[in-house]
Amino acid sequence: MLPKTNRLSASEVCEILKTGRSARAGTLSAKYLRLPGARAAVVVSSKVAKTAVLRNRLRRAAYRALKGELPSDIHAVLFLHKPALDPEELKQLCLKLS
Repeated sequence: MLPKTNRLSASEVCEILKTGRSARAGTLSAKYLRLPGARAAVVVSSKVAKTAVLRNRLRRAAYRALKGELPSDIHAVLFLHKPALDPEELKQLCLKLS
């Protein structure tokens, strides 16, 4: 799991959503900014997974997969569009961000 110090706060997420650039790979998309340090947040909509338990499970899986993949100068908000996470797609998306 991504350490809490490497996760974005709510105010940082809002800033990235307003001014960030976009990237997409398969069933994942991201809004990101180039800032020092690697930080991320994962968003799973209730349209993707109806129950909070499933949304949290997907979010935690994404954080686990992100741990070594996120470039060192990116702050990113990741969006899952399907109720399954493919780590290879996550790696491809991280490569697009760098």
